[in-house]
Amino acid sequence: MTPKAIDHIEAFKTRGRDLHDRPGKGVPMKKFKPYTDFVLKNLVKQGDIINPEALLPTDGRPVVAIVSHGPGAAWIPLVALVGKFFSDNGYGDIIGGIYPHKALFLIPGFKDYYRRVLGTPTDVNTVDEIVSLLKNKEIGLTGTAPEGANCLLSFTDYVAPFRSRGMIAAAIKSDAAICLMAHQGAEIWNLRINLPFSLTVPGTNGLRGINITLPPWKKLPRYMVMCRRYQPVISAADLAGKPKAETRRLLGIEIAAIRRELNAMTRELQALMPQNAAEKTAERMPSSLVRWQEKKRMIAASLFPEDDAYVLS
Repeated sequence: MTPKAIDHIEAFKTRGRDLHDRPGKGVPMKKFKPYTDFVLKNLVKQGDIINPEALLPTDGRPVVAIVSHGPGAAWIPLVALVGKFFSDNGYGDIIGGIYPHKALFLIPGFKDYYRRVLGTPTDVNTVDEIVSLLKNKEIGLTGTAPEGANCLLSFTDYVAPFRSRGMIAAAIKSDAAICLMAHQGAEIWNLRINLPFSLTVPGTNGLRGINITLPPWKKLPRYMVMCRRYQPVISAADLAGKPKAETRRLLGIEIAAIRRELNAMTRELQALMPQNAAEKTAERMPSSLVRWQEKKRMIAASLFPEDDAYVLS
């Protein structure tokens, strides 16, 4: 479904055209296209994004996306699908920017690439500066994956504890809209080594082991993203004038709720992934029927080789 281009969205598109030459504070979403085309052509066979309209500033407020990082490189196709949605539906002039982990900027050339193509506000370094960008509506979409370096660790929950809280604080302090984003399908780009017998390290929020990030060595057969608006309980007015300790306490309540919701969204996606659906169906079939179904699948595969073309459902 293509959203209607209402006045609020048109205002952000106009502002994006006026501010298009300010790399370092975000770039028009249409500049994501080189990245989007490369990822979706070479790394993903079929991609789906559920409810992408939740990313649009439809109510006159910029949107802050809080993204499930997942293990290692699992977030890479998510950014590509977001870029494709904005470009394909006429929202490419809206200014966006994705905050990655700062360690990526240590790789030669990456900071300049992010600055020019993915719109990272590399010239914005504090929560107050992000709040100013959002309040002034200089950007229409920004976001980050607050798990940060915890993506290198394996926890009981898919979405690890958050290490970075600044973007969530900025979203609430500026009364921006919040969109949560969960994903599934890129776990094969990761090697997980856990403690035996489902053991966890005491006092670590469910730490089970480590994740070893692999390069995107294999084209993903299916990658799914789910978007959902989140309404925080607290607002900028609730934080105004509060002592730092009370502000941290209130933000901590929202952060815990956001992580719970992202884990719930992840479980929804896991149930929708094709291999999971096939496994559940197989569990209900007699073994003889399962073998016959597998034989038919192999015959069909030999007669009709699968097309490697990328499909956006």
